[in-house]
Order: sequence, then C-alpha cells, then structure tokens
Amino acid sequence: MDENEVDNIVVIYVDENDGARQDFYADAFFSEKFSEVVVLAPRPALSEMLEDLMAYNFDALVSDFRLADASPVEYDGNELVQAFSTTRKGFPCFIRTSFDDDALHVVDDVNLVYSKENGGTDSGRAGLFDRVVLQVQRQRERLEKSVNELERLMERAPDELTSHEVDRVVELDSYIEGYMGADHQAANSYKRSLFVNHISDRQSNIIADTERLIVEIRRVLNGG
Repeated sequence: MDENEVDNIVVIYVDENDGARQDFYADAFFSEKFSEVVVLAPRPALSEMLEDLMAYNFDALVSDFRLADASPVEYDGNELVQAFSTTRKGFPCFIRTSFDDDALHVVDDVNLVYSKENGGTDSGRAGLFDRVVLQVQRQRERLEKSVNELERLMERAPDELTSHEVDRVVELDSYIEGYMGADHQAANSYKRSLFVNHISDRQSNIIADTERLIVEIRRVLNGG
C-alpha cells in the first residue's frame, strides 16, 4: 500500500454520544492511518446531516447505528449511509454498533457493520481502520484506472469511436461523475446521443464537462 495514499485519507465519524466521538477520534488519530479525523454529532433531520457532510472533502464515512439514543434524530446510521451513498456512488461507508443483531437485520451489506464491542480491543479497532484504508485505496485505484481509460478515449475524435467505445465513454464518465457527487448528472442515453448524432455545440459541451471532471478527479487523487 502506498504510504502517501494512507497519509491523505480523511475519515468522518458520526455518533450522538460525545464520549464515543472522542474515543473514536483518539483511536483513529493515534492509529496514524489518517491525515485527518472529523467527528460530528448527528443533526435532527437527515437532509441537514447530508448538507453538513457535503461541506467536507473526505474519503470515508463511519456512522454509529443508533443515532437517536441520546438525541432526537429521525434516522439511524444505516439510513444515513444509504442516503449518502445515493449522492456518492461507491463511496466507502461503514457502520459501528453495539447492537449487532439489530444492525445486521436491516443493513443490506453486512460487511459494512463493525461491532463496538470488538472495537474496544486493539485488534477490533485495527480491523475497522484497516478496512477503511483498504476500501479507500481500492476506490482510488479504480478511479485512477477509469480516468486513464477515459482520457485515452477522449483523445480521439468522437466520429472515430466505435459504438462499443461510445458506450464505454458514457459508462466511465457516469461512474466518475457519480462517485464525485455531481449535482446534475446527464442521463446516459442523452450523453450517448451527443456522440452518436454529432450534435456539435452540445457535443462540445459534454466533452468540456468530461474534461473538467477528469481534472477534478486528478486533483482529488493527488490529495489536493
């Protein structure tokens, strides 16, 4: 694993309990696996919490499962992770809980759930932190490969691309855009028509947007 990749990982932890937030911060900070650790109390409304998260530039989200135990919150950690994942496709998200059975029965991907009980041991904490780092690294590698492939395809004139290559451009662009959390993603069928039908002005716009997206993801991958 590249040491620079580990050094540039920012993780956010959401928990309604101040003591739990401070414990997580200390454990994560002294693990030396993250460049920055941010701990947040949940906002009452899910929309407010998502808005708060969007204000940060971070690489992984970890949430407590029962967020309403100590404060009036209308959602739990699973709902927070699901809602955030709809805005950032494939983003590394994890859930910590003292109520393993409850969480495992409602979370779609049980691999996202980590027990706080096991997390009280050095091996338990290391297991979660190592998984966060590994997942972030894998996503960065996938993004890097996708950007490299998209750049190679974008170097060619649109009318030189085969039908399969056009589909691949749209697929790669949509994946990168979804991961970055673009606010206004164009439909795949619309993007494809811009290449196939050679609509000059709109085609130029979509190419320019894609090129800007490549620049942005390059900046993120380089820790900027």
